Amino acid sequence: MQTERNAEDERHHASLNEILEALGEEFHELGRFAEQFQSSLSPALLEVAKNAECHRDVQSLDLLAQRLGALAKYVLTISRLLPEEWRVNPNHALNSITLSDLQYRLKGVPVPEDSSRQSGEFELF
Repeated sequence: MQTERNAEDERHHASLNEILEALGEEFHELGRFAEQFQSSLSPALLEVAKNAECHRDVQSLDLLAQRLGALAKYVLTISRLLPEEWRVNPNHALNSITLSDLQYRLKGVPVPEDSSRQSGEFELF
């Protein structure tokens, strides 16, 4: 019985290198989004930054982009240092992610073309 369970668990295991690489790439992409957001809004941000209360929030956006970039480099560097044979079952962690397209990217599989299943769509609220 224990052997069957181990075999079942092994089928769901993924290389820790691949998991960390997917995380690093996601951090990198989020950092790029933050930088693009900053660039797009820079004229408005300059006006807002004149307000002392908002100045810190404007600086926080820049800090967000910098931290995401640093986290991306950190996780990608660690992923390249780990032995290939280190494997874990990421399913429980993946199931806690409710953004389906993020979940697919972290699994390392293509995001389905069916737009009704993708998250991240523009939504007015």
